[in-house]
Amino acid sequence: MIPRTVLGVLFAITAGVCFSSGGYFVRSVSIDSWEIIALRCFFAAIAMIILFVVRERGRTIASLRASALPSLFIGVITGWAIIAYVLAMQLTLVANVTAIMTTSTLIVALLARPFLGERVPLHTWFAMVGGLVGIGVMFSGAAGAGSLYGNLLAFTIALAIALQTLIARKFRHVQMEPAVFVAALVAGIAALPMALPFTASGHDVAMMAAFGVVQLAVPLTLYFYAARYLAAPTLIFVVLIDAVLAPVWVWLGFDEVPTRLAFIGAVVILVSVGFNAGLSVRKLGRAPATD
Repeated sequence: MIPRTVLGVLFAITAGVCFSSGGYFVRSVSIDSWEIIALRCFFAAIAMIILFVVRERGRTIASLRASALPSLFIGVITGWAIIAYVLAMQLTLVANVTAIMTTSTLIVALLARPFLGERVPLHTWFAMVGGLVGIGVMFSGAAGAGSLYGNLLAFTIALAIALQTLIARKFRHVQMEPAVFVAALVAGIAALPMALPFTASGHDVAMMAAFGVVQLAVPLTLYFYAARYLAAPTLIFVVLIDAVLAPVWVWLGFDEVPTRLAFIGAVVILVSVGFNAGLSVRKLGRAPATD
């Protein structure tokens, strides 16, 4: 039988790989941001309804009641992140967005002890300083107001990821599929008025279906499952995988090369959070991550 911590790491890694495809999907269509959000969320919501009903069967109502409060909190927070993610991807480089999102690792480490009782080691504080330096470098290289706005949106996504991680870990004993559905519903309803009338082609709709299922519904579900088995500072290392792979997909598919300052800032951030996450993962075998 696979140990729970190993299973959690596998879930988290798979989620990170799926998350990293976001920039590719956004670049693959010609529709505007609001239509992307609305269509993506529609398909994600449908996928979550099917997954939850099939998985829970006769326990659907009981599971909904047990997860109502955390699902509402996570749903609203993640709903904002869904909107900000697409907008940020269209305002700045994918490398900028994903690198700034990695600062959620540092935010979780800062809040893990007061919120969850998980101790923050000294190396995490050094990583936080490095992360702030990296963000400063990236902001100094922002090419125009649009790029700066995209970077600021990316930071709000980092905050949202950190909060959803802490809440999911706090309520790790309840089903979190409803939270993903609520997030898709919140973002989809918010985007719908700006998305109408729809102009998506058949290709666009197909890409948005894949975007909603492969990059949102499936990885978020796996991420919340991983929260059952991994402590929050370890769980959040999944963001590193996203940050490393996301620029690669858009570089290969669309020849989008990061600017020099964006690359330098991204490296500083990745080294900082990688240092923090690496030492945290080493402790898995010495201290159980589950209750």
